[in-house]
Order: sequence, then C-alpha cells, then structure tokens
Amino acid sequence: MSDVPGENLPEPWFAERSGVVLLYRINRRPLPEPSLFAYQPELFMDHLVEVLQFGVPEVTGRRNKREWRLGNREITPDEDALFGQIGWVRTDFRAADHYNEEEMRWEDLVEGREVSARAPFVIDGGSRILGVLQHPSFAPTTVAQVFESLLRRGEEGREAASTEWAVEPILDEQDFLSWLRSVDSVQRITMVAKLPNPDALPEFEPVWDRMQQRKARLLKEIMEAANVEVGLQDLEEDAQVRAFLAMGTNAFGYVVADGRRGRHDTRYDQRERSAHERTDELPSNWMQVLGIMLGMIRDRRRQ
Repeated sequence: MSDVPGENLPEPWFAERSGVVLLYRINRRPLPEPSLFAYQPELFMDHLVEVLQFGVPEVTGRRNKREWRLGNREITPDEDALFGQIGWVRTDFRAADHYNEEEMRWEDLVEGREVSARAPFVIDGGSRILGVLQHPSFAPTTVAQVFESLLRRGEEGREAASTEWAVEPILDEQDFLSWLRSVDSVQRITMVAKLPNPDALPEFEPVWDRMQQRKARLLKEIMEAANVEVGLQDLEEDAQVRAFLAMGTNAFGYVVADGRRGRHDTRYDQRERSAHERTDELPSNWMQVLGIMLGMIRDRRRQ
C-alpha cells in the first residue's frame, strides 16, 4: 500500500472532460429602508469577502433535502478574485438484509449512506461574475439560490445591514433569439428590469431612463398577443424589448416567453437557462481548473 497521501484517490469527475461553466452576476442594491448606521463598503471584493459565508449549511429541497456548503476559500494575490468549492451532501436510506447469528434468522435492516457532490467556483471582482463548473447534479437555479442566501445571511449578520444581495443569471441573448426564431408564434412575453449596480449602460435605454424618471427599483412589462395563432410581431426590432434584453444580458433583469412550435407549447425562462461557457478537456488539478475558469471570465469581461 502506498504511503503517499491521496495517491490512490480517484480523479475528480471533471478530469479529461469538457465542462460547462454557469455564469451569474452578483449584484449589490441598497436596501429600501436601511438603518441610520448602515454602511456599504465601497469595494465589491471587500464587501463580498466580509459577508459570503463559508462552512455554513444551506438546505434546499423539500423531499430530497440537500445540505450545501462553500469551502476551500482562496483569494488571488491581486485580491480581485475569489476561488472556492461548492458542494452538497445528503443521507440516503435503503432497505438491506441482515442475518442475525445469535438468533439464526434473517432480518430487515435500513442502511444509511452519504451521497455528495462538489465543484469549483470563481468570483471575478472586476465584473462581479460568478462562474460555477456545472456538476451533473447541479440545477442552475439552485446554485444561484444557495449563493444568494449565504450572501444575504452574511449581510444580516453585519452590525448594520446596508445591502440587498442578488445572484442573477446572465441572459444568453443569442440563445433567446434562437428560441424566438424557432417558434411559430410568441403568445406572451414577460420582461423584468431591476435597478443595476453600478450605473447603467447606453444600451439599457429607453428602459433605464424610464426607471430613473419614475424612481423605480423594478420595471415589469408583459405583452400578450391579440391573436395566439399570429402571435406578437417584430419583437426583435422593438426598442423596449432590445433594452430589456440588454439588461438581461448583464443580469439586471430577466425574460420569460411562451410560444408555440407546431402543435406544442414551448417556454423560454432566462432564470433556468443562464449563459454559460464551454471548456476544452479539463485537467485533474482543482487549482488549474480554477485558473482556466477565471481566464475565461476575464476574457468575457474584456469583450
């Protein structure tokens, strides 16, 4: 038997495979009614490191509960990125047969075994983008829920909470436009814009301008087709729609649309289909994978 620690451990699940990196943006928004002593740290990374809770359990699911935790925290030397691992654990129970030697009889037995999964994640301070290598057991909406809950709980633990944290999926605009062009008709579209942080980009107009004029934190627009067979027309050319999509692309809102393809209904929901990047085959070293993920996110940031 080898005396070298870890020598006989199996390779990580992602080794020598291509991967999918789920992309989210971590947004900070002022609380609607902060206390008089509330203070939001100026630098995003300072604030993030203060409130993002590692080692604290977050339970998801109703019937099949999973206990999630963050671990393996590392901050890059330039203090502009944070590395870690996110994972869940659950105890499964199954029926088994047991032979009682003393009474010479077979008996029913319930055995418990621990099931778990983990994956690397990266947070880039410059873009506030969170990238998570998607394990087959990870649902994109659950990943966002876990990070958002841990951030909000950490914020509540500050002496005076100042911030509403949100972990929001980034809209893959091309993915949505491909869906739009693939359907025979769009019967309904719901578009939501939220107050961005930092300030807005030019492509957010005219939605952002309207939010500013009305002092709004959130703007929702719903369009329903007058004729479900014909559907909504010329959505791609609509300036309001393009502005909502631009905000969704920057994770400052989301889009949900219902359409018809042939005889079947179809739905697009940005919250369940966040933008992602595909990797080449990955090495078995966790830190190398984290470096690849960070490089990918920073390349996107420079585009």
